[in-house]
Amino acid sequence: MKKKLAGTVSFALAAALSLGVCVSAFVSDGTNNNVTTSNLPDSADNAVLNWATRICDPTDPKEWQNSPSPVTLIGDDLVFVSGDKLMRMNKETGVIDSVVGQRAGKNSYAIQPVTYVDGMIFSGFDGGVQAFDADTLESLWVYKDSVGGQAVSPIYYNDGYIYTGFCNYGAGKDDQYVCIDVKDEDPDTTDEEKLPKWIFTNKSGFYWAGAYAADDYIVLGMENAKANTTDPARIVTLDKKTGDVIDTEYTVKGGVRSTVSYDKDTDAYYFTSNGGYFYKATIDDEGNFTKLDSIALGGASTSTPTILNGRAYVGYGAFDQNSGIAVIDLDSFEIAYKAKTKGYPQTSGLGVVNKDGYNYVYFSENAENGAIRFVKDKKGVTKVLDPQIEGSTEYAPSLFTPTGAQAQYAVADLVADENGTIYFKNDSGYIMAVGSEVEKLVTENAKTVCKEGETYDASDLKVYAVLKNGVKKDVTDYVTIDDTALTADDDFVTVTYKYGMYRDKTVSGGANKTGVAVDPVETTIDIAVLSAEDYDKVTAVEKTIAGLGEITLDSENDVKAARADYDALGDLKKYVENYDVLKAAEEKLEKLKAPSSSEVSESEVTSSVSSSEASSETGSSESSVTSSDAAVSSTSSVETSSVAAVSSTSSAETSSVAGSTSSAADTSSAASSSSKAANNASSANPKTGTVAGVCVAGLVLLAGGALTVFKKRK
Repeated sequence: MKKKLAGTVSFALAAALSLGVCVSAFVSDGTNNNVTTSNLPDSADNAVLNWATRICDPTDPKEWQNSPSPVTLIGDDLVFVSGDKLMRMNKETGVIDSVVGQRAGKNSYAIQPVTYVDGMIFSGFDGGVQAFDADTLESLWVYKDSVGGQAVSPIYYNDGYIYTGFCNYGAGKDDQYVCIDVKDEDPDTTDEEKLPKWIFTNKSGFYWAGAYAADDYIVLGMENAKANTTDPARIVTLDKKTGDVIDTEYTVKGGVRSTVSYDKDTDAYYFTSNGGYFYKATIDDEGNFTKLDSIALGGASTSTPTILNGRAYVGYGAFDQNSGIAVIDLDSFEIAYKAKTKGYPQTSGLGVVNKDGYNYVYFSENAENGAIRFVKDKKGVTKVLDPQIEGSTEYAPSLFTPTGAQAQYAVADLVADENGTIYFKNDSGYIMAVGSEVEKLVTENAKTVCKEGETYDASDLKVYAVLKNGVKKDVTDYVTIDDTALTADDDFVTVTYKYGMYRDKTVSGGANKTGVAVDPVETTIDIAVLSAEDYDKVTAVEKTIAGLGEITLDSENDVKAARADYDALGDLKKYVENYDVLKAAEEKLEKLKAPSSSEVSESEVTSSVSSSEASSETGSSESSVTSSDAAVSSTSSVETSSVAAVSSTSSAETSSVAGSTSSAADTSSAASSSSKAANNASSANPKTGTVAGVCVAGLVLLAGGALTVFKKRK
């Protein structure tokens, strides 16, 4: 029997297999450069499939439009569309939220993620765009395009506006790219119809192409200038305010099916074409192209370039020819090397500079299993590092390979959270999370004293998973613990975290071993199980101690009573888990009972001064100051300093703190001890106003070589 502290549930929603098509990247930093700062898994040996949630059943051809879109991270949720629903799920568990948004339409191919900005979610559907409230998932407004077409262009946000396009590929229509103000002008209406700020038309449409926005213009690629012709495709700059064309450059060949990404270090714009080229464009402040350079990749590309530390990373290939990841050095503008893959990487890469200083860039490959492959790279590297070798062929290393029901072609961009977990979907109808392996579990606030016959009390328990990438995350809600009744023979309980499903394992000189089952991670908590009678005695004392509250002078009787109850436990005292609270209360009470400077009487001060005079063995001049708060008397053959002093009565004991080496030091010991007492008193009673004087007196007396404290008898 297990006691489950929290559960993970997967909902099965009807949907089907989406076709293997191309996709461009959109990321919220505005550069379209898909780079994270999280520590991602850097080897198959430390990456695990945490969970997989089925959104649709790909075996049902009637429901293929319900295939989930790529996911967008919004807080602790993954947001996506499925059919005519906007949905979200918990990123730690894959549990789908019961709240859903109603969409105004569906997608022919769910290949673009939703876009999130400032509490609003924007989702494209065939022929339009819809805005939702990110908290409630309620519709805010709907844009319906006058020409319509597939919503396969990413939705790009910049400065209060979104930009997106539609494609009627092969339908003989002029396709439209639009700019829409995101404001909700009519908050009381959920389906208010939005009008575009401007429209840009092209003969052959916006087939997965996405824009980048500069200060005064946007940069956008597209298909051929004339539909169903061999005319070259083009890239344009458009005026942000009007949508008018500023300048145009024609590509070498092939439509632009990537988003344009920008790199500030090179101050250049990068994109690819399905004709098999990688492009670099430079543009002046007015939006005019100054140069357009290209590199032949050796295969078609729909991959939005990922730019990282002077290198560009793009996927290339096709279903019937060699495919891979091209690593391009931007300084020399040459291909540094290529890493082979088994399928066509059609998405953008997910890049990170990991803790070892290397760039790691991850791609999903559009192949039968949809594996995630990566390159480990940095400036100067000219070959694949840590390749996966199969026969005589070196491939880019594989991080994870979906197997069984999760295996399918993949064209969705990868996204990662702060824990280094990668989220993605493929054509299997599943959304999946691949994260860093759990190295160990650690517990806090664990109860160590338990009652015989009862189950373990985990109400205050906190459990953390320490991952191999160094992240420590709270998994308290996702662990199980034994729920059997405890006996006197039990000396530990086991905490179990069922965090993973399966993984890849690297094989030297061969392909990864896939589908390797993952064992749950466990830790134990040492416990002592007491009889019901003894347990009740101990907990009664713990409650008494816990009830002490704020300690004041009026707490003395309660503290003494708690001490008496504790001592009466005898051998059971060691099981009291909050004994430190009692000790702290007793120490606080002793400090409060110490004499304060305001309690020193005038007679005590006079006695101190007289004692000092009587013990003096020199004929030097003497000086003393008496005040209602404190007085310090010090004699010296050179000078006399009187700032503050506290003296005991004639019944006081004298204890030496700093050793005296002369009779003159003995003479001043009373005054120095009074100074320390005043310092202690001012700590307890800040209203006495003697702190500054005490500091000066203390320095003078330390210089004399002695410090003695007078204490009152109790």
